[in-house]
Amino acid sequence: MGTNFILLTSEHNYQDSPHHIVFWSFILLTIASFIYFQLKPWSKNMWKNIRGEFDKNGMRRQFVYNKQPYIMVMYVALTIVLSGCIAALALFALGGTGFLLLWLLKVIVWCIIIIGWICAIVGALGLFAGGAGIIPLIIGIIILVFEEEMVNFGELCVNTGLEFYNTLNIWEYCLYLFDNYGIIFGITALAPIIIGIVIILGATLCSLIFWIVETLMTRRYNIKHPCPFCHNPSEPAIYLSDNQELPVKLRPGVYGLFHITHPVTGEKMPTMLLNGRDNLPRRCPHCGHTISYKTGVEKHLAFVGLPESGKTCLTYRFVGNLMRNYPDIRFTDEVNNEAQRIITDIKDGKEQELASKTSVADMRRSLQILAQGNGSMPYHIFINDVGGELFTTSGIEATYVQFFKDVESVSIIIDPFTMDFSEYELGNDFATWYNKNVASQDAGARKEKVSNVINTIKTMSDQFMHKTKKMHMNIILVKIDSGYVPNDIVGDEARIKDFVTNQMNLIAEVADLESTYASLHFYAVSALKNIGIEELISGISEELKIKLS
Repeated sequence: MGTNFILLTSEHNYQDSPHHIVFWSFILLTIASFIYFQLKPWSKNMWKNIRGEFDKNGMRRQFVYNKQPYIMVMYVALTIVLSGCIAALALFALGGTGFLLLWLLKVIVWCIIIIGWICAIVGALGLFAGGAGIIPLIIGIIILVFEEEMVNFGELCVNTGLEFYNTLNIWEYCLYLFDNYGIIFGITALAPIIIGIVIILGATLCSLIFWIVETLMTRRYNIKHPCPFCHNPSEPAIYLSDNQELPVKLRPGVYGLFHITHPVTGEKMPTMLLNGRDNLPRRCPHCGHTISYKTGVEKHLAFVGLPESGKTCLTYRFVGNLMRNYPDIRFTDEVNNEAQRIITDIKDGKEQELASKTSVADMRRSLQILAQGNGSMPYHIFINDVGGELFTTSGIEATYVQFFKDVESVSIIIDPFTMDFSEYELGNDFATWYNKNVASQDAGARKEKVSNVINTIKTMSDQFMHKTKKMHMNIILVKIDSGYVPNDIVGDEARIKDFVTNQMNLIAEVADLESTYASLHFYAVSALKNIGIEELISGISEELKIKLS
């Protein structure tokens, strides 16, 4: 008996493959335990929220960036292990219980044998004492006659119990499997977590690659995303869906790789320029204006001059002629009704009407057009009609000249009706015309000196431009239909330059501009009469390397 008990606790008598009934019993018990764990309230809540919790901004991160899936994976792996342990312990307990019962039966057999011996001895003594012990003697003799068989039966019970225990000793089988296949089991259990980590790293890497590609593309195509109102960088803008703000940056990241779902409207909003982000309305984070222009190869130019010098009329004529020459050109952002009407009339070949004075509210506004070029991306042309108040002695706040950070071509409007030439020794022909048509007519009118305009431009370029040699300058004589410029010099840049230097005596200013900027060109135009505009369009397009199709 002692030997069998020691054998029970020390010997691992099992086969590498357990009995199929025992094995399937183990599987069924494991499944039952696993289901029990999954039906617990905590588990139900986790499965219900498997996609992750919402952030305070109402956004929910991508599946792979939430903690819930990984907690769930670990929970499932843990419950599988626990279920297996419970099943193994149940079978182990069943085997142990069976062995103990059969071992107890052997004890009972030995007790019967002992009782038999006691009965035989007591019966014999009683018989010698007077015959009273006959019955115990008979019982004892019967038991002793079958003693060997009873001993064998007891041993059989113990052996059967031990065999039953070993058959159900699935625990030892599990240990055997763990010793031999533990690493494989561990890798299998951790595989979902490893796959999740790989997906996170892959998504993060993709986001980084997309960011690098977009950064290189914006630099390659000179895309600076300026706000058309305040000219500060509009990105990262506040993107809108049905006028509802997206509470996060619209970039590839934890809330989406290619698209981010708006938490209120449910709209899938593209995260990159490459898949349509610029088609979305957005709000400038600096001035709060709504922007809706599309992205293209940015080209920035500006017409600058004094108030009432004709900048707006020239801007409308410039754009109108462009649209007439290239019908595919279209506006990229909201344009006021007057500008649309005048430019449409010019495009249709109608007579141009006078434009109203640029309001203070719009003096920072860019007129934008999208023009198809020969490349893969269209040109996004920003035409800045700069408010003339900038060039008065009072000036305006610096925020109104933010456009100068991006401008590549600046055209200085020279209008003798709004400029004071009293500090210059004018040439005979221009002096005669100026004294007759301007000085004598508006003797008391306030005018600004030509030098104020040029000095202001130089100050702006020094403040905003890192390399002035990358910016082109143009001097444009406007309102030439008034007769101060000989008709035969229109289109002849050399003769126009000679007129500016010799007749207007801007020799020092011209020399300064030529030495400071990438180039300096000269034009003579009349916006209302459409004189010299085509030469101006051609010249600015060439210096900005714009090739329209």
